[in-house]
Amino acid sequence: MPLRVLALLVCLSMLRPAAAQAEAILEHLTLIAPAAPGGGWDQTARAMQHALQAEGLVRTVDVVNIAGAAGTIGLAEFSSNYVGRDDAILVMGLVMLAAVLWNDSRVTLADATPLARLTGEWEVIAVPANAPYRTMGDLIAALKANPQGVSWGGGSAGGTDHVLAGLITGAVGLNPRNVNYIPFSGGGEALTALLGGSVTAGVSGYGELAAHLRSGRLRALAVSAPMRVPALDMPTLREQGIPVDIANWRGLMTAAGLSAEARDRLGRTVAAMVRSKTWQQTLKDRQWDDMYLAEAPFAQFLGAEDVRVTPIVARLRGAPTAASGGLVEWLFPGIVGLASIVVALALVRQSHRQRRDTPRLRGPLNSGAVVRVIGGLAAYLVTLYAAGFVIASTLLFTAVAAAFGRPHPIRAAAIGLAFSAAIFIAFTRGLGLELPAGVFVRWMR
Repeated sequence: MPLRVLALLVCLSMLRPAAAQAEAILEHLTLIAPAAPGGGWDQTARAMQHALQAEGLVRTVDVVNIAGAAGTIGLAEFSSNYVGRDDAILVMGLVMLAAVLWNDSRVTLADATPLARLTGEWEVIAVPANAPYRTMGDLIAALKANPQGVSWGGGSAGGTDHVLAGLITGAVGLNPRNVNYIPFSGGGEALTALLGGSVTAGVSGYGELAAHLRSGRLRALAVSAPMRVPALDMPTLREQGIPVDIANWRGLMTAAGLSAEARDRLGRTVAAMVRSKTWQQTLKDRQWDDMYLAEAPFAQFLGAEDVRVTPIVARLRGAPTAASGGLVEWLFPGIVGLASIVVALALVRQSHRQRRDTPRLRGPLNSGAVVRVIGGLAAYLVTLYAAGFVIASTLLFTAVAAAFGRPHPIRAAAIGLAFSAAIFIAFTRGLGLELPAGVFVRWMR
């Protein structure tokens, strides 16, 4: 054998162990799917189980289902029973992030460590094949006629499915708090309810509905992607006049207390799985989008998602109102509106007193002023839920300003609009409290 050939063979034999070390075979791995069998997390865990074993990356992979509270029960058990374990991974996603907020969970994602984001899939709104709804327009018409008569079935309360139902309800001008949402702990239960007609419409990832959509037992009304997905023969929500899109992403967490070396080893194993032919074929078969992110960028993404999801979940948490216009429903916005007007007028009055060339505002209110205040309050109550907090408060501000003094009406309306908009944004975006949106938020969207 020539010396050069022998040297090449020796180099190749030295390279093979180095490659094997980069993707070292793990003896055992436990995947925690924090949901009942059949759901998206369970499907993800079992797809990982197949790919990891088929590609020879892990000799034995077990899947453990821990259902309940949109994954927070599984998160709690994982964070307490698997501390320091380098042979366990928790499957999680957007649903769990929202559920931690929804349930005021004492255990949060900070009790585990981000490992990787894996996949994402667009949500599908589907109805039984024999349902009278052919398009989202048909479903929305029924929703507007009787909001409580249209029930939405999906995953646990506060999860992606629930958030999407609330976003759709709000986008068509209805109060998201009144959405008739029926949560299920697993995709299998939700699918059974939908097929049996126990709910009007189902909200779920495409993978959980695919078989029954292909068989014709279910009819897809829309997909939550921003534009048409080539592999899915269905219109988007935006195509049908509903400006909403959302993706349900899924990722992985490791237990707390792991060394950087142990996390790196698990990260390399997951990265090798993501590159494998088996996993890529799984993505194609299940219509999952490859959204892989390694540990560091995934941790940054989680922080950004928490900021985005927190106010949405806060708006949905309010209890549904028994009847629109009830005393309790009007009380909080009314108090906020009146308090805002009092503060604004106090500032206006002080400003007028500081200007020597401007007459001071009148002191005691006369009968005409009282009429203006009463008229402003009446306009506020009438327009609060029809036009929203900002418009109603602007009308009230203008009327009360006219009662306290004689500012220019256009100037008063402009000040009132700016002040009311600032109050609305501060309460809804900053504090996560719900105020009637009306045309202001529809315009912002």
